[in-house]
Amino acid sequence: MEIVYTPVWQNPGNARSPLKFVQDEISLMDQVEKLGFDACFSPEHHFDIDYSACPDNFLPLSWLAGRTTKLKVGLGAVILPWNDPLRAVEKLSLLDHMSNGRCMAGFGRGLAKMEYAHFGIPMEESRGRFDEAVGMVLAALRTGHIEGDGPFYKQVPTPIHPTPRPSLADDFYSVGMSSDSAAVAGKIGARLLSFVTKPIPALMPLLNDYRDAFVKNHPGKTPHVVTDDFFFMRKSEEEARALGLEYASNYFRTVVRHYEMSGDHFAKTKGYQSYAEGARALQEVGVDAAAVAYVDAQVGIGTPRQVLQRIEERFRLLGPDISIAGCFFYGGMTREEAFESLRLFGEIIPEVRQIAKSGAGGMRASA
Repeated sequence: MEIVYTPVWQNPGNARSPLKFVQDEISLMDQVEKLGFDACFSPEHHFDIDYSACPDNFLPLSWLAGRTTKLKVGLGAVILPWNDPLRAVEKLSLLDHMSNGRCMAGFGRGLAKMEYAHFGIPMEESRGRFDEAVGMVLAALRTGHIEGDGPFYKQVPTPIHPTPRPSLADDFYSVGMSSDSAAVAGKIGARLLSFVTKPIPALMPLLNDYRDAFVKNHPGKTPHVVTDDFFFMRKSEEEARALGLEYASNYFRTVVRHYEMSGDHFAKTKGYQSYAEGARALQEVGVDAAAVAYVDAQVGIGTPRQVLQRIEERFRLLGPDISIAGCFFYGGMTREEAFESLRLFGEIIPEVRQIAKSGAGGMRASA
């Protein structure tokens, strides 16, 4: 079990200057090792400051690696359809050696129509590009050479320097927000990184699809899920609920807009039909009600005691083979407000570890 900090890289309304926006994010990243976190996973997003803007997550993680001694630095994730596989392997290897073996590779295929459009890549190609690229990248990490002759990536055999640490390909993760992507994560032997969007019982079909695929393709190994929630902690239950609802709802609305959840393009796009169901459900209940349900599903909004109780329930439902990840700075809050949540969570990290040690139960394979 690991405890992970996830920077969101969000500047709603472009309210802060570019300098302050970046410095606010890295100043909080700079605190997490001292507070007891095990890792920091930075996402990759482009073109939309309201939602998230970290166009090269290797850069802040390289900075963070130089500021820390034990903290793992994770790519959360490299969106492979937007990155040349050769360059992805080179940067992973370099970051791993710069951090003295603390890099964790992470991969995703991307979900935003607008991001694909600005890159000039048909969104319908995302699954094919991801599957082809991830195979090339993992093989290159293991062998130190990359090559490819698929429909998307014609790569002549090329050595990787500095030579990668082969075990980078043994402990990595892949983002899965649909059953399809979760099953792919299991097939390739990844940890599953999944942002919590609904109560865990409602996510169990997705998690079981991951587990079933992992066990089938990697017998003898243990599947592992990283659940990523939003946090807003205060000693006052009323303050935590009121402000947590405000900021997490603000964030949720940027999700709806960024991914164009009010449209019908998912149903028309190859490989994204499962997202069409979620879009239809959101349209039926309305954004306001959906935002409240989204907030209620998060493990981290409340008092320290409430958060501990919810984490204990998470381990009871999913067992010990999970990690807890959290987003703390989002929705227009100030850096100081975010740090207070970080500080309070840091105080209960020892208890979270104790809960993990005594965790029972676990995901069951689907019949």
